[in-house]
Amino acid sequence: MLSPCIRILALLAVATTAWPAAPLSVAPDPALPHYVPERPVAGTLDGVTGMDSVERMMAAWGAAFKKQHPQADITITQKNVGPEERIALGPNTDEVFRPDSTAYENAYGCEPFRVRICLAAFILPSHVSAIGVYTHKDNPLTRISLAELDALFSDERRRGYPAAITTWGQLGLTGEWADQPVRLYGFYWREDVTRYFRELVMLDAPFKAAYRVPGDDLKRRIPAVARDIVAAMTEDRYAIAFGNFSYFQSDQVKPLALSDRNGVLGQPVVGDMVSGRYPLQRYLYFYANRPAGGPLDPLVREFISFVLSREGQALVALDHYLPLSAAVAATERAKLD
Repeated sequence: MLSPCIRILALLAVATTAWPAAPLSVAPDPALPHYVPERPVAGTLDGVTGMDSVERMMAAWGAAFKKQHPQADITITQKNVGPEERIALGPNTDEVFRPDSTAYENAYGCEPFRVRICLAAFILPSHVSAIGVYTHKDNPLTRISLAELDALFSDERRRGYPAAITTWGQLGLTGEWADQPVRLYGFYWREDVTRYFRELVMLDAPFKAAYRVPGDDLKRRIPAVARDIVAAMTEDRYAIAFGNFSYFQSDQVKPLALSDRNGVLGQPVVGDMVSGRYPLQRYLYFYANRPAGGPLDPLVREFISFVLSREGQALVALDHYLPLSAAVAATERAKLD
């Protein structure tokens, strides 16, 4: 059951899909437990991140944790590493900055330990942000399922949709739209947003041959490609695309509501993202080296426990990320044992 705070946010948010005028700060779920130290810890915990958009949040976590544990110091260094959603804690974690876990598993004989620490931002170009699916503003479609998206973008249809989707009529549109082809747009394979879309929607299947990245300059980064996608969709009424909400704030395109495999419909608004109804929200993660079958380092464990508390999640707003629900935080805390 959603907490009262989250339920109120969700009810307010589904009433509109208007873009917020400023970065959003969402209060932590009141059902989150307060932080209670399990044991005193001491020492220095060094971390690495590829993001420069978590500095205030990380500094605030470190300062608040030190008040509880005066002999503990948390330091986070920003480096040119990725994927962008990962923060590594402690030694022997260099291998987590790879697209998959193969390098880490080869080095240490087990999968890296990771926990979700907050939700991605909604509309901030500098931040890790949620993924939206967009059509031309004139398109009458308002919602689509993940299985239908999979059948649109991939020939393999790993979500089990019974047939390939190539026309708008197959998505329920009638009249002039019924026989028109669906044209697929998106980003280069190297981008995190593409990797996430493939994982979350297509279950890692390859894209159809019809998938297009507008333009032909491989040196372009996400903002430039996003502008080209929006420009192409402005001219193409039969287009569909995916991308970070941060880069699709245009009155020429519109985001769709999405339903998951259970039919739960999530609107592309912050309330549904915080509540978990929107299926293409993303997370930020802590990674650590935990020996197979062994315990976490006590300092790492205690720091993560603080971050997953109500006090820790309240500090997420400093960098305009979104707090975890109490249910998700409980799932992550259980991983510490």
